[in-house]
Amino acid sequence: MPPIVESPPGTPPPSFVVIRRFLHYLWPKDAPMLRVRVVVSLLLVLASIGATLTNAYALKWAIDRMTPALRSGYMIALLMVGGYVLGRFASVLFDNLRNGIFERVGQVATQKLAVHVFQHLHELSLRFHLDRRTGAVSKVIERGTKSIDTMLYFILFNIAPTVIQLVLVLGIFWKSFGLPLFAATLVAVACYIVFTWFVTNWRSKLRVQMNDMDTNAMARAVD
Repeated sequence: MPPIVESPPGTPPPSFVVIRRFLHYLWPKDAPMLRVRVVVSLLLVLASIGATLTNAYALKWAIDRMTPALRSGYMIALLMVGGYVLGRFASVLFDNLRNGIFERVGQVATQKLAVHVFQHLHELSLRFHLDRRTGAVSKVIERGTKSIDTMLYFILFNIAPTVIQLVLVLGIFWKSFGLPLFAATLVAVACYIVFTWFVTNWRSKLRVQMNDMDTNAMARAVD
């Protein structure tokens, strides 16, 4: 069993190292059109967030116009409901356009990663090729190339939009409802993050064990 090598002080966590390596495929220097796709995808994310917030206010204004004192302005309430429906449609449309535009970026990133790994394998020493386990190596390569597409989507379309939406919602709560609801929301989100962190770490250990068992099974079956 290989010895455990401790990282020197100041070394970033392995997860941040992996993300930093993935960013090279997310923003390729030799492919300006892919960069344009990334920028357009991010703009569509912002447009989807804007449509979602507009939906919330359109629904609020529609409900406000349905009070008995403002019953005479029912046409405005109907217009607000129509705006809410259009906003929902726009939000879904922006999300689907984003996925379609960004798909090419993920495919190229997966292709480049597979080519780099293949070249690296051919540049290894003869000892590796004599002692290699073809099934295990092929399974690891397959799992790694599939993971980069998922990681790119996770960075761009999960973490970043969630942070933006959280900041906007906290600002709206602070302005409309005051400090108590702002603080309660912030505490709830913090508790959720801590809980998710511990559960994810626990689940990751099980996932690593499952991947190791799957790799060893493939190695035995092929070799």
